Amino acid sequence: MQLQLPKLNPVTLHYFENCVGCGACALSCPYFYVDEKYAPVEKAEILRQMLRKKYTLAGKLLGPLVGAKMPKSEDKLWEYLEYAYRCTNCGHCYVACPHGIDSGAMVRLLRQTLYKAEVAPTLMRNFAQFEGEGLYLSHPAIKSMWEEFLKAAEAPVGKKGARVLFLVTVMDLVLMRDAVFNTIKILKKVGEDFTLPERPLGVRPPIGTVVGDPHAVKKVITDIVSYIETLSPQIVMTIDGGFVYPNLRFEATNVLKKKFSFKVLHISELLAEYLRENKLKLKKLDIATTWHDPCQLGRRGGVFEEPRIVLENFTNFRDMPHNRQNSICCGGGGGMGCLLEEEHMAMSKLLGVDIWSSLSEREKNFIKRSEAAYYKAIERKMEDVKKSGAKVVVTACPVCIATIARGAKLYGVNVEVDHLVNLVAKALE
Repeated sequence: MQLQLPKLNPVTLHYFENCVGCGACALSCPYFYVDEKYAPVEKAEILRQMLRKKYTLAGKLLGPLVGAKMPKSEDKLWEYLEYAYRCTNCGHCYVACPHGIDSGAMVRLLRQTLYKAEVAPTLMRNFAQFEGEGLYLSHPAIKSMWEEFLKAAEAPVGKKGARVLFLVTVMDLVLMRDAVFNTIKILKKVGEDFTLPERPLGVRPPIGTVVGDPHAVKKVITDIVSYIETLSPQIVMTIDGGFVYPNLRFEATNVLKKKFSFKVLHISELLAEYLRENKLKLKKLDIATTWHDPCQLGRRGGVFEEPRIVLENFTNFRDMPHNRQNSICCGGGGGMGCLLEEEHMAMSKLLGVDIWSSLSEREKNFIKRSEAAYYKAIERKMEDVKKSGAKVVVTACPVCIATIARGAKLYGVNVEVDHLVNLVAKALE
């Protein structure tokens, strides 16, 4: 069986060669608590075995004696898929590792290897292609939804030279519609010079980064950046604190190998700026809140203090026991929140295609096992939420919102979950 293994750069070479297998990363991973075989070092080792076989002399000569081997069947690839999709790419293993090994980055490369071998979750693969080829722009249901949105928003559209471009995606409208409209309400209230895009800027860009399709990633990033540059904003702002944020803020410039004339900010950063400049006045809300750090916004993106500054301004805020870099991942990132039967049904309804029925029995069983693992992985986060004593968990990632809401119901934790801007909108003076 011929596999297209990834080429290594100096950083990934370090991740490949310098892991000593100490297991210090294990306790940081939400899926280690589902099964110890899903420790980050174990998941990354699957790729290392293949890389040793291809790139090292010892691996070529001695094979399994030095931990070097290649899969010999499609069944083995499906076994590897189980490991590859027990990772949220939360980055906690990277923080925990004494040698600076990002096992999540190795798992991403494992997903890329499996994707090239045509072993990947159908829903995520289809959406990566749907976004990468720009098919969402001509989809009737999405076009209709977008037209209705622009009409209801009553805001500038496609305005050149605005200070802020509010980057709105398809999934923003599907999963966080209230947050989108409340963001517009806040921008108007503070007198911001902003504009909306004339079309959705991606489905949830770039989906290819989650499933392991770098070509789709480059297509999507190129398309979005090209559109942004036609409007020449100073700031591109997103309300999605998931993988959209670090990919647009940090990775896009590496993908396209150029510097941008605009900077990318999360709405929480902009809200903190408005408070510092006394542009935003909020009345006190007598509610006990806590902030869940989305892994991509926080650990991967470095945005820890801004949302706390905002919440401390108008609510009774308290942190969870594990917070900031040590925040416990909700368990839904990295596509894990998509590997649910209900998500397949919801996306089928959106696109008008019966995705679930088209899956093989093997993949359906994979989804069911993934769903069971996902619900188990949430438990630790819910213990942290309970210990905070908060009545409202505030965050900024649609997957985190959905996952924590499911966890609250499943584990009997009496809390509400909401996006930061929805709470801010309630407190506008």
